[in-house]
Amino acid sequence: MSEMIDSSFAAVRSILVIRAGVLGDVVMATSVLEPLRRRFPHARIEWAVDAPYAPLLRGLPEVSQVHALRRGAAFAAQCSELAGRFDLAIDLHNKLRTRLLAFVAAERRLVLVRRSPLQTLQSVLGRDVIFNDVPQVELYAGVLRPLGGDGRPGPLRLAPSEHAREQARKKLGAARGLGVAIAPGTRWATKRWPVERFAAVADALHADGWPIALLGGPDERELLAKFRATTRAPLAADLSSLSLDEVAAALAEVRLLIGCDSGPMHIATAVGTPGLAIFGPTSAVRWGPPPPSQVLSLGLDCSPCSNYGTAECPLGHHRCMKELTVDQVVESARALLARTAPREPRQP
Repeated sequence: MSEMIDSSFAAVRSILVIRAGVLGDVVMATSVLEPLRRRFPHARIEWAVDAPYAPLLRGLPEVSQVHALRRGAAFAAQCSELAGRFDLAIDLHNKLRTRLLAFVAAERRLVLVRRSPLQTLQSVLGRDVIFNDVPQVELYAGVLRPLGGDGRPGPLRLAPSEHAREQARKKLGAARGLGVAIAPGTRWATKRWPVERFAAVADALHADGWPIALLGGPDERELLAKFRATTRAPLAADLSSLSLDEVAAALAEVRLLIGCDSGPMHIATAVGTPGLAIFGPTSAVRWGPPPPSQVLSLGLDCSPCSNYGTAECPLGHHRCMKELTVDQVVESARALLARTAPREPRQP
């Protein structure tokens, strides 16, 4: 894809952004909205995303409509419905179904290209190139270069609904404004710091006087149960039953999020809450949250070893997580809490 400004995009009036999943990637992709709005102040912007993530995007003022992507024959019908409706399609996912949707939706298309043909072949052969040079938001911003503009990504953006805010307030209780949210889960096993150590961090911070909130998804029940059984700190709020837009609303009203390289960390960034992000096998340069959040990593020579995480450590020792101590995390959390202002609870 050329980085030269293409004058054929000058008259764009309707844009379809496509980023189907997963959670963290969808949230980070919202960084294209501000530059798109600056470049096309009067264009209608719509977004196509996997159904579970659609509620996160529906409140954004830049997005006129969110299309929850269907599956199977229903997806073919959806492609027919959207065919030819847009002046420009921006595919930030670049999978077979998103390429197909972009192809039918608009004659002019911009596509995120992650790998060269050689790198794609290496990936297929199990020798994936580890990307550790630029943040993911800059890769997304690079897709927009043919449109002109300054090439800078915008901020991550989410706008939880008022209903989501109401539900979050009910759950947060005493944790509103001062709570420290703990999110011990993440999809890939190698990205997880031991849950017992998260529990020990919660104990130490609760002893300092901070209310503790627990955050996790429905596929993390066993992990969350282990946290509850291990920690001595009483939970001021258990947020594990909240929907994604309610999670965003809840994170907007806590003081700090402590977790791994995971979707909730990007949600926290998007709603303006600092995070302490524990990184091991993945690139903090590519996926780490920006200041005032902090990345905590041992910086071992073997890290990063994966673009997204794996089920097992390639070297068998998993030192990047095992050697990171509770004291290191507690010290970093205390320093972050000392630098951040209390979140003023919004009135119901």
